[in-house]
Amino acid sequence: MKKKVLAMALALSLTAGMFAGTTTVSAAGDGVLDIGYGTAIDSLTPFRARTGRESPYLKNMYEFLGVYNSDLEMEPWAAKSWSTEDNMTYEIEIWDNMTDSAGNHITASDIVWFMEESKERALNPTWTKVESVEQTGDYTLKVTLNADQIGAFEDVLYDTYVVSQAAFEASADEFATSIISTSAYEVTEFTASSTLSFDKRDDYWQDIEQLPECVRPMVDKVTYRTITEASQMGIALETGEIDICLRMDNSTGVQFIDNPDYTVELSDGNQGWELFFSGAESRPVGENQLLRQAICYAIDTEGMVAGLCQGAEYGDKMADVCTPRHIGYNEAWESEEYYNYDPEKAKELVAESGYNGEELSILTSSSTFNSRMAQMIQAYCAAVGINVTLDIREMAQVTAIRLDGTQYDMFINTIGGTYCSDHWSIRYDPNAYATGDATSRHDETLAEMLYSTWTREGYTQENIDAVHNYIKDTAIAYGMINPKFFSVWRNDAGLENEVLEFAGYIMPTASTWTGI
Repeated sequence: MKKKVLAMALALSLTAGMFAGTTTVSAAGDGVLDIGYGTAIDSLTPFRARTGRESPYLKNMYEFLGVYNSDLEMEPWAAKSWSTEDNMTYEIEIWDNMTDSAGNHITASDIVWFMEESKERALNPTWTKVESVEQTGDYTLKVTLNADQIGAFEDVLYDTYVVSQAAFEASADEFATSIISTSAYEVTEFTASSTLSFDKRDDYWQDIEQLPECVRPMVDKVTYRTITEASQMGIALETGEIDICLRMDNSTGVQFIDNPDYTVELSDGNQGWELFFSGAESRPVGENQLLRQAICYAIDTEGMVAGLCQGAEYGDKMADVCTPRHIGYNEAWESEEYYNYDPEKAKELVAESGYNGEELSILTSSSTFNSRMAQMIQAYCAAVGINVTLDIREMAQVTAIRLDGTQYDMFINTIGGTYCSDHWSIRYDPNAYATGDATSRHDETLAEMLYSTWTREGYTQENIDAVHNYIKDTAIAYGMINPKFFSVWRNDAGLENEVLEFAGYIMPTASTWTGI
């Protein structure tokens, strides 16, 4: 693959020859697929606010009722089949021979328990769309939605983990540090924010050939190694500590292009980066629309593409809080004015807003990409007279507080969901979580607009555009940049058959490796 490395106007502090002098020690041939992962794995429990970046290793721990393939089509996994006559009431049949790694037999009662528990805990807006769940047989259940909602049932299938109720309730910490797996793998080692290892189960109940391709267990042993610092990820790959890096930071990824010992794969994903503004009344930005708009105008997204993505060849600025890969995305949005960088306009809005120099905090994880983005936003805001402090934490701490808008003014997060309406609901439905939306905001006007896009009848371009315009105009969030994903692997690992996950990146344990 030949790519030209661009000179960056806002190049970040990365030494061009940082890999010089390292000793290459291949991990290939040790029988373990070692994966470098930039997102810290802090807990194994199924009851947590999930991000799309966790998808690869979650599929090694739990079965889902259904799973999206790389064409964004839903395929059955733990579910044997499903049917509906009205797109509101669904009959689901699960396989009758499911067992977890401890030998617990899975029945429909376990599935119903997980759904009801998820609805009660209110950690995922999927469950606000579910009216009721009912067991109808040993291996059958009925799910009734609140309305005929686009993508809602698919979300139910994808957000239902298969877990033994008895095993979970016997756990001392709700599977936070040790789980009984229902997938084709079992956890053999876990150290929070460090290492997560799996072995393929000898007693796995499912016929591998009937599984969706993206979850077939093609690797016997696998270890995910958390490496949040970009340069260290590159060193780990070069020294053989890891065989592959998923979503390598762009600044490091470009340095492996044209190196014959590695393969660099770029993919478009649906997880760009957005800036959330707190919706809590106690925070300065909570009810100050002018201040939020000022911050949006202050951010040079083209500068971010240059400095973080390593140029337009490897990323794009966004035109919404959704990406072009989301179903429902309207390319016409790209020709609109979307808070194009305008520091003078930002200064005018700051003056109009009544802002008096209060400190505004920006919360993000300690990954290289996120922390550098936060630093850039801080500098852009300072240039227009806005005082921003950085609150950079380990991912476990971010996860613990990110739904509480009283804890921050701004929050950098990646974008999830399959449909635009999915993503908007995850973030901005004021009834999704105990505290309101994902930022503690209670915007019932937006809620009604969102709910209209959920229904098959209301899923029109007019309604979708209306939500887009409302989020844009009120500046409750700002879509910034959508980098291409860098997957980089050692050629001596012998990748023979590559299988992609629905978000567009490689699913390592479903791929075939001949060199490990």
